[in-house]
Amino acid sequence: MPSSSSSSSSSSPPPQSSDKGIRSGPSLHPLGQISGNASPTIKQAFHNPAMIFSTLDQGKYRVLGFAMETIFQRVLVTTISCSNPHGDQDGLSKSKSNVDAQPSRDGDLNEGHPQSITLVCEVDVYPDMANNYHILHGGCTAFLIDMCSSLTVVALTMTMNSKPTEVAGFPPEFNWLTQTLNVVYHSPSPVGDKLRIVCTTMPMRELSSNIWSINRHRLVASGVHNMMKMSSKLKTSISRL
Repeated sequence: MPSSSSSSSSSSPPPQSSDKGIRSGPSLHPLGQISGNASPTIKQAFHNPAMIFSTLDQGKYRVLGFAMETIFQRVLVTTISCSNPHGDQDGLSKSKSNVDAQPSRDGDLNEGHPQSITLVCEVDVYPDMANNYHILHGGCTAFLIDMCSSLTVVALTMTMNSKPTEVAGFPPEFNWLTQTLNVVYHSPSPVGDKLRIVCTTMPMRELSSNIWSINRHRLVASGVHNMMKMSSKLKTSISRL
């Protein structure tokens, strides 16, 4: 299923459809180049996004899982912005008073907190991300929306649970699971294209994502990701597998 493009800030040129090589190394983004008003300690945790979802394997944290060692290793986080960053006490107090007037529902991503996070990722379209027409595969599009919006939840959780001077725990605890993932495909994105993925948290466990082609100035795909908290019973069951 076709879908398409947006931008990447990796130092190497984007691959062309004839390229045989596939880059699988991690994308390490210089901390000073992650924009937005999130605290430096939170930005530091997203220096290597793939490690956010690392797996403890034989005593070491490793990047394992579907497309994690290849496609997701190339993703860069370029912006992390919060609607009410720490330090804006006036705006925070006003927002809290509004939230208190309407009790939050259990399972809301914001859980009664006023913060909303916008996180922006960038990645190049490589041959192993394409279908037989040499355009971004629909399944890969859904994967990018899934993983980048999940990064947004991590950023939101860290923003609500930490102070600007605290060192973020690593890897961050992630207790959310996908419930639904709806994707609309707008335009194709060829190999060599640059993608920008903009994800924003919304009320009631939802995340909105848009994938843009910077090269072509087009919307490639949009998605709504609905998540649910993992129950303690399920966490226990998974740990015993």
